[in-house]
Amino acid sequence: MRYVGGARESGCIFCNRLAGTDDVQSLIVHRDSDVFVIMNLYPYNSAHLMIVPNAHVGSPENVSDAASARLGTLLGPVLRALRRVLRCEGFNVGINVGDVAGAGVAEHLHQHVVPRWTGDANFMPILAGTTVMPELLPVTYAKVRAEIQRELWVADGPERNTVRVLLTNESGAVLVEAAADGPRLPRVSVEPEVPLWRAALERIAPYAMDPALIGWAGTIYVGTNLPAIFAVRAGTITASSSSSMTVATVADAARVIADPDDARAIAMAFSASI
Repeated sequence: MRYVGGARESGCIFCNRLAGTDDVQSLIVHRDSDVFVIMNLYPYNSAHLMIVPNAHVGSPENVSDAASARLGTLLGPVLRALRRVLRCEGFNVGINVGDVAGAGVAEHLHQHVVPRWTGDANFMPILAGTTVMPELLPVTYAKVRAEIQRELWVADGPERNTVRVLLTNESGAVLVEAAADGPRLPRVSVEPEVPLWRAALERIAPYAMDPALIGWAGTIYVGTNLPAIFAVRAGTITASSSSSMTVATVADAARVIADPDDARAIAMAFSASI
């Protein structure tokens, strides 16, 4: 109903998102010099992505050679990331050119990437005209953004397969890990074929009751190569004296944390009520 009855924003939705600075809010998972990748706010299926030229053009013959090439070369990393996150069995990939061909935003070209699974087109979309999403968009966004960033990491190395975890509870406690250079958010080193989100939850499971991934994936703006950060909420957080983990208040964690990116993450997360 929000899609059917909601007010239409002025201007081009893709250009508006590209000009913004809050990529988490805009659902942008990757920015490039010629194209960007964005999640569909009203998806046909979970993790429905669109690869979009930065330039406001409506047809492939008007897209620059560089953007056309990038539309193709980004597709492989995007598919690999989606397979790892969601175990997709297939995809619909395509471009609708013009209103008559079914383009929802005909004036700005975009390539759809829609994950598919056996039996996903059940009676709901066919008979009831309703799509059932098994997961909230912020959670899917965090998972997909982290994996696409991992696929497109500039240089191979340990940071490519590392994820940080911001574990909190309702009372504002934060799980903090001891390290040689001072306290920091817990890090997880992940095997290449293991999804980052799953490794993150497994790492903090001993310290959290009913941990649930609630979203995020790092900085508000996608344009930097930094290890992903997942925001996880738990009922309670505990840490034994024999562990390298301790529990701190938000104020204490922000004050003693060593890594400036971790400190910014804590500040941004709690200012946004994550």
